[in-house]
Amino acid sequence: MDIFENLFSSCGDAVVIADQQAAIVYANHQARTLLGGPLTLLTETGDYDNCKLWERRHKELVPHHESLLQVVLSSQALTNHEFLLQEASAAATSITVTSHAFHLPSLNFRGVLLLMSDLSHQDPAKHANSLASRDVLTGLINRTIFMDRLQHALAKTCQDDHRLVAILCVDVTRLKAVNDTFGYLAGDRLLVEIVTRLNHSLRQADSLSRLGGDEFTILLEDVSSEAEVIAIAETLHAQMAAPFVVDDYEINVSLNIGISLSYSPNIGADTLLRQADFAMIEAKKHFGEPYRIFVGDLDTATDTSLHLEMSLKRAIHQGELYLEYQPIFLVRTQEIIGVESLVRWQHPTRGSLTPGQFITIAEKTGLIIPLGWWVLEESCRQLKEWQDSIPTAHNLFISVNMSSQQFAQKDVLDRITTILQKTGLSPTFLKIEMTESVLINNSESIIEILEAIRALGIRLSVDDFGTGYSSLSYLHQFPVDTLKIDRSFLENADSDFEKLEILQSVVRLAWNLGLEVVAEGIETQKHLAQVQALRCESGQGFLFSRPLQRAAMEAILQSPTTSSS
Repeated sequence: MDIFENLFSSCGDAVVIADQQAAIVYANHQARTLLGGPLTLLTETGDYDNCKLWERRHKELVPHHESLLQVVLSSQALTNHEFLLQEASAAATSITVTSHAFHLPSLNFRGVLLLMSDLSHQDPAKHANSLASRDVLTGLINRTIFMDRLQHALAKTCQDDHRLVAILCVDVTRLKAVNDTFGYLAGDRLLVEIVTRLNHSLRQADSLSRLGGDEFTILLEDVSSEAEVIAIAETLHAQMAAPFVVDDYEINVSLNIGISLSYSPNIGADTLLRQADFAMIEAKKHFGEPYRIFVGDLDTATDTSLHLEMSLKRAIHQGELYLEYQPIFLVRTQEIIGVESLVRWQHPTRGSLTPGQFITIAEKTGLIIPLGWWVLEESCRQLKEWQDSIPTAHNLFISVNMSSQQFAQKDVLDRITTILQKTGLSPTFLKIEMTESVLINNSESIIEILEAIRALGIRLSVDDFGTGYSSLSYLHQFPVDTLKIDRSFLENADSDFEKLEILQSVVRLAWNLGLEVVAEGIETQKHLAQVQALRCESGQGFLFSRPLQRAAMEAILQSPTTSSS
């Protein structure tokens, strides 16, 4: 096939492509040279006219009675084999074969790619170094080799003012979801196909490296302008437009690309790579944009984020965090039945910070875990204190958000139990809120955890229902008690028939499943009328009350007009 000739004719390794029936569809010149011209060693079994083929298994050479292609095709995934070719009146040839299963949807072709190397004349130390310089799965160069090439490329720019070097940091979306759903072998096959498409978009002199996981770096040498780099980035995006096929399912992936260019003649390799990485992080934040180019204010923003991370570590341990409480009301009577706890940060120099200003940092760094446990314990402690001292708070419940990272902790149930025992709060007065993504992304493992939490007497609530993952059908699978309807559905629901229809469907489904419905974002009398017409039991929003600090919340609870059921 012409596509294979274009890709592999100038490749330094011996390359063979075979279909699923073990028929060879392509072999480059290096492969024919390595195997002595004919390719019967790959396709036939038994002894050959002038040689024997042995296979190394468990450090021993054993007679080989299958065709080489039969071996690699039966392996089902990426494999490495070593064969010894013993020719008459000649020294033995040691051949390593690395195989990759792949699929080209555009050509309706499934097959296996074989990379073969002759180790007979290679120095053992040199061979070991060669293996250490490559990613085992994709065969791409690793970070060490990439940085070496980058340094050499930058050195050339010092001698030519018109020469630019560009770095692209590339993040592949949805790879984790494929691994979780179809398994790591399927994820590996997808990754190899992605690399094939990426390589197809690059020039001969460009270098593609896998840093690990779903992240790649690309070195573009001798570029003339930013526009040339942008054109390559857009081509990379276009290569991902067609879906990949994994286990007969079509999978769409996209790329987040960060770009940096060597405009400064003295810029270092580490700095240029760091800048591209910063730009890639920004690209991930701006969904739908194919790429982001590094500019100076990104560096400042990232530096600020780093300082914020360090400060947050300190804040968790030095009492800078505090809670505010937003009342939850019965819609019919506007009676307070519970509160939602919301974390705030009293920063020494920046004042009071809301979650939107630091939760993203906490999630990226893992600080969300100690932060989340602090919020849960402080919430339980405060409610117990109110129940013991304020008669109207005796039956009050408290809703606390828990992050997906907390649910992923092996000791999540022990941590919750310990906090309840430590604070003395009855589990029946605690509601734990989670986002839909917790359920969807961990659907198999989360059910057992939620059932165990619910068995303690704790109620479970799905927060911001209807954002991003909406699927009414999955709710019956999970042991939840409450749906909190995202505030966006109340906006213009009276004039937006589609929104109104969704709201009505959600409420009807909740009734059928025996779930409570809480409407968030009730800010106007019109919102309240809509919620009442939909017969939602409870709600919260600025019309009733903004989030309150402890003293203000206590004043409301102690008011003669306040009662709790």
